[in-house]
Amino acid sequence: MDRDEDIDDGVVAALRSSYGRQAWWIVRLNRVLEPSRAAEPTRPDVPPRRAVLPRQPTPPRPN
Repeated sequence: MDRDEDIDDGVVAALRSSYGRQAWWIVRLNRVLEPSRAAEPTRPDVPPRRAVLPRQPTPPRPN
């Protein structure tokens, strides 16, 4: 029984390392293939915000 558990532990360790290696390659490939992100526009390129008046508090409703 102990021998079978030792074999299982070896298989689990081998699978874990191979899946870890595969995941590392997938992440690396995704980073290479992902389109480059556009830089945020500089401040002058952003359209100016319109001035908005602050909201006036509404009077309480009569009961």
